Order: sequence, then structure tokens, then C-alpha cells
Amino acid sequence: MDEHNANHAALIGEKLREAREQRKMSLRELARKAEVSASMLSQIENGKAYPSVRSTYNIAAALGLPVDYFFPDTDAAVKTRAPEEMTASDLREAQLNGTLDANALELEQGHAAPVILHGNMRPTISLKGGIEWARLTAHAEPGAEFLEITYAPGATSGDRMSHHIGREFGLVLDGALTIELGFERYTLCQGDSIIFDSTTPHRLTNHGDKPMRALWVVLTSR
Repeated sequence: MDEHNANHAALIGEKLREAREQRKMSLRELARKAEVSASMLSQIENGKAYPSVRSTYNIAAALGLPVDYFFPDTDAAVKTRAPEEMTASDLREAQLNGTLDANALELEQGHAAPVILHGNMRPTISLKGGIEWARLTAHAEPGAEFLEITYAPGATSGDRMSHHIGREFGLVLDGALTIELGFERYTLCQGDSIIFDSTTPHRLTNHGDKPMRALWVVLTSR
């Protein structure tokens, strides 16, 4: 495990342990609810192993947390953005914290500027088997996950199919992605897109010989 990936594993482990201890849950209790072995959960908490995509969703659900919880925090990055890259609430918070000069603002009353997240500031985590998620929003968005996902050759979302609340939208940007959806199997190539209900058992796999990159949206609110 290189330093970059080790940092991702340590981050996930720290956040997992913190959430579990706040809820006063034992490793075995969480492992049972998340359908993960206690030994694997211990390795994840200690930064010695990555969870799979399936395990990440299961662990988050067992803890009553959104998957977004496992991404790095971006508050510091948001506070350093230019005014035109911040929402009205971001601007008010920055003013109250003394991190932004009110005289520098020239926004019309009631106008909220778009929040821009530059490519080199995307919160990113690595998961088991050569999978990387990069969040495309500066903050967690309630009820939605907007991601760029990368699957190395041979990478799969889990040994078994997963299912969870939500509806998923995907667009393959590079490479090819095989999606098992219930009893059906689909292969998406560059430019292909898909929409499906996340409650249907599913698994994503890159059977190709080059990395697969896609835009992925998961709507978790009904």
C-alpha cells in the first residue's frame, strides 16, 4: 500500500472508529449489522484494509450515516474560495469567522453564487480492489451523491451483489463497465449511460484491460 492509498485507508478507519464509538457499538455488533466480518472491520478501522463498495454502503447504513461521511472534510478548502465561488450561506459563515472581507463582496441581495469545486480539490477516497471515488461537490449534498468513479482493470464493487435505498445514474467516460442488475448483465462502453433502482441487487465490475472512469449519481432521498 503506497503512501497515497495508506492515507485514504487511515482516513476511512479513523472516521469509522469515531462513528462506531459515538454510537457505543462493539465491533461484533457493527460487523453483524453490516454483514462484514469482525476481523475485516478491525483491519479497516486500523487502516490496514479498504472496505469494498458493498461494505462501505452496508457500514454506512448500519451506522445510520450517508456514504459521504467517509470523504475528507472540505471546510478549510471552502473558506479559501473566492466570493464568486461560494453560496450565500458560505459567505455569511466566512464573514462571521473573519475569513472574508465584507467590503470585497459585490453580490446582489438574495443572489446565491454557484459553488465551484476545482479539480485538484476534490475529496477522494480509495476502496478495496483498485476503486476510487472522487466527490464532485464541495459539501455533502443531502439525499444525493455526485461522484467520479474509477475502476482499475479487474476491480469489482464486491464479492456479492449489493442493494440499498436510492436510484443511480451513470455515464461511462472511459473504458468499459459491466453491471449485473438482478438477473441481467449489461456492458457499458464510453458514452453509454444507465439508470436503475439501487434496491435491485447489483454489482459493478471492470473486466477490461484499462481503467474505467464514469460519472455517477446516487439519489438517496425519496
